[in-house]
Amino acid sequence: MARALRAVLDPGRLTIVVNVGDDTERYGIRVSPDPDTVLYTLAGLEGPAGWGRRDDTTMVMDQLRAFGIDTSFTLGDADLAMCLTRTMMLAEGIPLSSITANLARHLGVTDVEILPGTDDLLRTFIQISDGRWLEFQEYFVERRHTDEVQAVAYHGSVEAVPAPGVIEAIASADTLVIAPSNPPLSIWPILAVEGVTDAVREHANTVAVSPLFGGAPLKGPADAVMHGVGLSRGTRGVLEAYAGCIDRLFIDEQDRRDVAMGPEFGVAVVAANTRLGGTDRGTDLAVRLLEETGR
Repeated sequence: MARALRAVLDPGRLTIVVNVGDDTERYGIRVSPDPDTVLYTLAGLEGPAGWGRRDDTTMVMDQLRAFGIDTSFTLGDADLAMCLTRTMMLAEGIPLSSITANLARHLGVTDVEILPGTDDLLRTFIQISDGRWLEFQEYFVERRHTDEVQAVAYHGSVEAVPAPGVIEAIASADTLVIAPSNPPLSIWPILAVEGVTDAVREHANTVAVSPLFGGAPLKGPADAVMHGVGLSRGTRGVLEAYAGCIDRLFIDEQDRRDVAMGPEFGVAVVAANTRLGGTDRGTDLAVRLLEETGR
């Protein structure tokens, strides 16, 4: 979604607020998967799986494995170097938002502002069916998100404050777009930071894009996680996830029958081709989204 919006907006018109609930400590360093994925995507460096860097090598992981280290959480060498840079800058007392801006400049991403939701420690934890709470990356990567989810919690959210510029970016946006991500795992951690939900609710032109196609995501566990935390199946669950926060919801054409749900939630539901792949890479959706919102 970030790439599509960037393609149709003038330079300097797009600000992206990114989830940091997935951040973790691995191999003694700070890994920020969501900010890095956005950075790599906008720099044209994203890996074929949608994460990591394209054509990266794994010499460090190979050597760690030879020493008997568990490398199920794999980082490529160039990816590792960026994480090391972040870790060293954090140790110097530099806030994550400043580090992210520095890394963006280094990768040549100078036309888009990328802001972490907070500079504070915020971690997403998943409660699975046996009652245990798992750190996000343990659930998602190491256990391959196969566990049944019962609840999600955002540790540190009570103490966290928005990173500099986050509230201002939300308030000043002509159109506020919630990307087609897993609501409980990728969007709610941002909304859990004090003041962010209020800023979103106060915005007069907020649109979300559903991550579901015929009730299921193209990849990942969004539908299972949503149902596990008590949301309804399909489009209704997405509307419940963002109740009181959005004015429009874009759903895929194959879910067109769900347009009728809109009035129940006070939301305009719009059916469109919401796939972000293909030859247009989502730009047609970005154009229509901005046309529909009158911006």
